[in-house]
Amino acid sequence: MTHTLRVYLYGKFRSLAPVSDATAESYVDLEVTGPEDIRGVIRRLGIPEEEVSHIFLNGQYSAATRKVKAGDRLGIFPKDMALLYRQYFPVEED
Repeated sequence: MTHTLRVYLYGKFRSLAPVSDATAESYVDLEVTGPEDIRGVIRRLGIPEEEVSHIFLNGQYSAATRKVKAGDRLGIFPKDMALLYRQYFPVEED
């Protein structure tokens, strides 16, 4: 049973991952010890929230208020990689 959350990092956030090469997946595995929302994960990584553009939780475009749990996959994109996802995907908030 996993007790970790896998966080995929894109753009300038790749520097926070052990492997930051643009040709490889850049991610960190974080221990999940209790209830936490995406905003808390962003803080734990030391990323200023105002630098985040798009967030995906388990493939769904997500609000920072969504809760995460062990086994989830989270993707975080910086503003310098802003995309047009808001036009195509509904934002999941719960």
